[in-house]
Amino acid sequence: MKCYQQNSITSNQQGFTVVELVVVILIMGIIAINVGSRFYSSNSFSDRKVADELIEAIRYAQHIAMSRVGGTGNTIRVITTSNSYTVDQFDGANSTPVPNPNKSGDYSVTIPDNSSLSATTISFNGLGQPTPNTNTDITVGSPTAFTITVEGETGYAHY
Repeated sequence: MKCYQQNSITSNQQGFTVVELVVVILIMGIIAINVGSRFYSSNSFSDRKVADELIEAIRYAQHIAMSRVGGTGNTIRVITTSNSYTVDQFDGANSTPVPNPNKSGDYSVTIPDNSSLSATTISFNGLGQPTPNTNTDITVGSPTAFTITVEGETGYAHY
């Protein structure tokens, strides 16, 4: 009968201990966080939030125009300045603020200081079409800007 002898671990075998592996992974994680934060700034996140909220305001204005205005000649406008945007109803001479859907007063939003907008006015008629019937671009932020396009025929807002 043969007897098998189990090989014992010798001192010349090499490998990493768990402690060494954990330390290396930890150091790589710290380096990745420091390097990654250099590629992404909070401005791009802020600009994205402003762009998303402005698209919501544009779509809301279009919805209001189609549901309230009808054939009265009034239009619903979205007016952007370098640091804010508002939604109002305009009858050709006077403007009336549109209430914010979250019931916090008039639909007027001041954007964060680290973001910016291009100044423009978009009006929607009772069919939800922008007037004049052309594509309109709104730039949000810089240098990595988002360009919101409001399509001429349909009023569809996207970036």
